[in-house]
Amino acid sequence: MKNIYVIVGIIFILSIYSSFFRKYPSVNLSNNNNSKSRILDEENPGKEQTRIQKQQILNYQIIQEISKLEEEEDKRRFELSKKIIKENINKWLNFTQQNNANINKLQNFTQQNNTNINKLQNFTQQNNANTSNINYKKNKLIIPCSYSLDNNYVFPTLVSMTSLVENAGNNTFYSIYVMIDKEFSQENQNIIKTVEQKHVEHCEVFFLKMNDKYKNETLNNRLKTPCYYRLELHNLLPNINKIIYLDGDTGIFEDLTELINIDMKGNYILGFLDSLPNAIEKFGIPNATVLCSGVLLMDLDALRKNNMTEKFNKFIAEQKEKINQQDQTIINVVCQDKISTLPPKYGIWCFEAKIHALKHNNRQRPWLKYNEEEFLKAYSHPAILHYVWPKPYWRRKRPIFNKEWWDYAKRSGFLDDVIHKSPKYVKWT
Repeated sequence: MKNIYVIVGIIFILSIYSSFFRKYPSVNLSNNNNSKSRILDEENPGKEQTRIQKQQILNYQIIQEISKLEEEEDKRRFELSKKIIKENINKWLNFTQQNNANINKLQNFTQQNNTNINKLQNFTQQNNANTSNINYKKNKLIIPCSYSLDNNYVFPTLVSMTSLVENAGNNTFYSIYVMIDKEFSQENQNIIKTVEQKHVEHCEVFFLKMNDKYKNETLNNRLKTPCYYRLELHNLLPNINKIIYLDGDTGIFEDLTELINIDMKGNYILGFLDSLPNAIEKFGIPNATVLCSGVLLMDLDALRKNNMTEKFNKFIAEQKEKINQQDQTIINVVCQDKISTLPPKYGIWCFEAKIHALKHNNRQRPWLKYNEEEFLKAYSHPAILHYVWPKPYWRRKRPIFNKEWWDYAKRSGFLDDVIHKSPKYVKWT
């Protein structure tokens, strides 16, 4: 009985396998089945041929489906690429149109701006024409000031002049007379004139050409011919009675109305005491008052009335070999009985420290010494500072009020020139 069941089971399984291979002829479950299938196919070659043909047809259909899918995918990608390109072209066209519109706007703006510039230039010209007729000196105190220089000292002098006019009071107007030698260039005259152009409401600048005056007089390695020019101011300006003379190495930090109004008390010249009280003893003048000639208040009327030109020239001719401080020696000797001191705030030197300032004052003759309290106040708050030593533009040492000097150098509009074209350090010999 058991054997019957086994046989029936085997027949059933074989029938299932047979039907599976008929439905999926390309599937081989095992090597044994393959070998059996080959045996069956060899026994029935027509059936095997039919199976191969069906398999080929199926493979072809599969290839066709794959090709169709690939074509559809290529078409989809092409359409997508075309769409993206079209969108980018549209964006580029829109950008180009917008850019062209902006260019047109910019051109219109430029044209309008040029029109406005032309209007502004016309207005400026008209305004300059109108302002040239304005009397800025009206109802103001006119203070005559003077400088002397050559082509080598343009930029330090420009800084000094800038500090002068920028500290002018509302009711102050400076008439600045600049004495120049024969070689002084037109370019440098134009540079000096910029002070007037920038501060037309507070100053005017005039040039006094000295030509070859004092050309053959004694000089040293630091002082040049223009240092003599101040001796000629009373002749050069016959209609001016009083003037403030300033060296180019000065800084002015206050309005000078108070200075010009100082009572001369019969003196020809007032100034700051020099550091060498015995400087003119060799001329037979002991216990003399010796002024530094870098900052002077000069009574031009008195100098004219007392024929000082003749006296100056006579002294130069007779004492040429003994003159070692040029104009300063001449003023202190020839005008000895008619010189006196200014308040120390007008012309105090740029001493490196307070102790040096006090030494300078203590070096003076007892009856000439400044009041110590007044002197130290002048050291801290000068009205006119004389940058005797060191000069700010040497940049070897920093004098007091160094920053202030460089601030005015910037405001002059010629900072680079001040830095590179100011005189270099020269050792005193």
